[in-house]
Amino acid sequence: ASVYADAGWYVRAFQVASVLEVLHAAFRLTKSPVSAALMQWVGRTHVLMAVTHAIPELQSTPAAGVLFMAWALTEVIRYPTYALSLSCPRWLNWLRYTIFIPLYPIGALSEMKLMYDGIPTMRANQMYSITLPNALNFGFDYTTFVTMLLVAYPFLFYSLYAYMFIQRKKKLALIQTRKED
Repeated sequence: ASVYADAGWYVRAFQVASVLEVLHAAFRLTKSPVSAALMQWVGRTHVLMAVTHAIPELQSTPAAGVLFMAWALTEVIRYPTYALSLSCPRWLNWLRYTIFIPLYPIGALSEMKLMYDGIPTMRANQMYSITLPNALNFGFDYTTFVTMLLVAYPFLFYSLYAYMFIQRKKKLALIQTRKED
């Protein structure tokens, strides 16, 4: 058995439901920028549903297990800070805004590894590709899309990672201010 076999259904269900974070940002129920919430949701959902779930041989790889671990550790800390809001203990806030430092790169590298390892299957099966000729006169090669995404991924990751460092600086300064009061 694998982590994916044991937890995949739950992770998929909660990941799809996490589109609510994007909607919360869009309707200003949270202070998160819509772009950051959307990039994270689309990236995670793509690698989970379109790649890992769609290519069964990826599900038992170390990359899938490491990805689930990184996501789970991040979320098991992040959601309690939301739930506790203003009464959140300082140590938990500090942990939330520190644990991402190793976990975001681990998660991003795992996502990239899964996409990279999936390319031969994508190519062989022409996954999600639209070939010409067709009635719409439109072609799309998913393997090329994933390859270009892998080139862009470090830059997309950097924008989210840099945003988290900005948030960390603000939140930890706020924690320090409360501590001094």
